[in-house]
Amino acid sequence: MTELLVFEWRRLRSLRATWVLVGLVVGFALLADLAVGLGNLNQPVDAEGVAFQVVQRDLLIRWLVAAAIGAQAFGHDFRYGTIRPTLLAFPRRGQLLAGKVLAASLLSAAAALAASAVSIALVLALTTWDASLFADPRLWRSIALGTVTTGLVAALAVGLAAVARGSGLPVVLIVLWAGVVEPLTVVGLGGGAAPLLPFLSLVQLTAYAPVSQDLGAPGPLAWVVFPLSLAATLATARLVLPKRDATTS
Repeated sequence: MTELLVFEWRRLRSLRATWVLVGLVVGFALLADLAVGLGNLNQPVDAEGVAFQVVQRDLLIRWLVAAAIGAQAFGHDFRYGTIRPTLLAFPRRGQLLAGKVLAASLLSAAAALAASAVSIALVLALTTWDASLFADPRLWRSIALGTVTTGLVAALAVGLAAVARGSGLPVVLIVLWAGVVEPLTVVGLGGGAAPLLPFLSLVQLTAYAPVSQDLGAPGPLAWVVFPLSLAATLATARLVLPKRDATTS
């Protein structure tokens, strides 16, 4: 597994798109914080405000970038025909899937954590705050879950890319599901459906406080819906990969 992770890291590092995507996450946070911070220079900020600035505001951007990074894991290999030499080097396809999932998840989570670190440093530099802000566990919980959920979205994209054999379709599916299907479901069924929907359940979990009166606070189901969806996707990918030829079509 160590050799596979080193291989995946070299592959990710060699792709210009990887650095563009990571730069997009950090750059968006930096520019957004500058815009907000300069407009509210030296204004007081509390833990909830910091949590929104460094997690909730950029969450969808981070998930989109994570989906793109994860989709490249198999999508890039199938697009350029490098899946054959990859499988020659690592013929155990289940292990290959696990390695790609782990590498994409770690990179996406690291990008989210870096964006949060840059964001929180800038927010604190441009505003006034009390030392008790750092004693609020809900702030650190929000930051931690924002980082973890970004890695989980990348893992989901890897599984979808393994099944779809491409990088475009997984990103489109994630965007449509998270941005269209789930909001329409909440409109039709009410906010009580949010804990049953994978992405909205993550929104609830990462929030410092209930994100809105409609969605409310996350219940126990919110902790398992996305992991179960991810497990089902990866299980499908694990079954499909060994039964397919290493072709690009």
